[in-house]
Amino acid sequence: MISFFKKNPEYRAAAGLTFTYFILFIVTLFFEDYIPLSSAYIWNIFLSLIPMLLSLIMQKMADKEKNGEFSLAIFLIGLLWLIMFPNAPYMFTDLAHLNLFEVSYGLNISTFRSAWFGLLFAAFSIMTGVLMGMLSLYITSSIIKKKYNSFVSWIFVALVSILSGLGMYLGRFPRFNSWDIFRRPLYLIKTMLSVINLHTFGFVVLFSITTGAAYWLFYLLFDHEKIDKIKESEDK
Repeated sequence: MISFFKKNPEYRAAAGLTFTYFILFIVTLFFEDYIPLSSAYIWNIFLSLIPMLLSLIMQKMADKEKNGEFSLAIFLIGLLWLIMFPNAPYMFTDLAHLNLFEVSYGLNISTFRSAWFGLLFAAFSIMTGVLMGMLSLYITSSIIKKKYNSFVSWIFVALVSILSGLGMYLGRFPRFNSWDIFRRPLYLIKTMLSVINLHTFGFVVLFSITTGAAYWLFYLLFDHEKIDKIKESEDK
């Protein structure tokens, strides 16, 4: 088991993030009454967990494809992954709720430990959910890279970031969920067309860039292929 995780950093990271989610879930069971929106954070992390698991499934299936072609199953799982993915960077917008913990009143910072406890819980929840999403995007883009090339994989990342920005707007303001694509698609499209304005465009652009920037930072730290090449060159 240990050797498996050493050889597969994606699974190691996924296991670590899942364990972190489990810890946050346990904390919620005991302190839900003392942490505002703790159940909402746990739910949002769960929604972030889904695309991470889907990406691992796609990676496993893609590795078994001998002819290098994507099967219909991989395509359908990939489509589901794309629908669920915005739930992860969506947790950036949960930063708006940090004022509920009353840690700061202007320049006066509270030393009340329960306020800091809630704030740290929220911060770790947001980081966990976002990292789950970035890991899933890394795995999925790696599949694209192996199928095509690095340039296509980065175009894919850019498109996913743009769609995520739009999904984050629809989730935060009109309050749509991922499954509304199947449950009420016409109403979703109608609402999306009706909210097009400069304010909406600015929000989408801002959070598209935020998603892309978060992935870039994750990529720099996690890209084990480049890290392995650097280590090999140093050994030589």
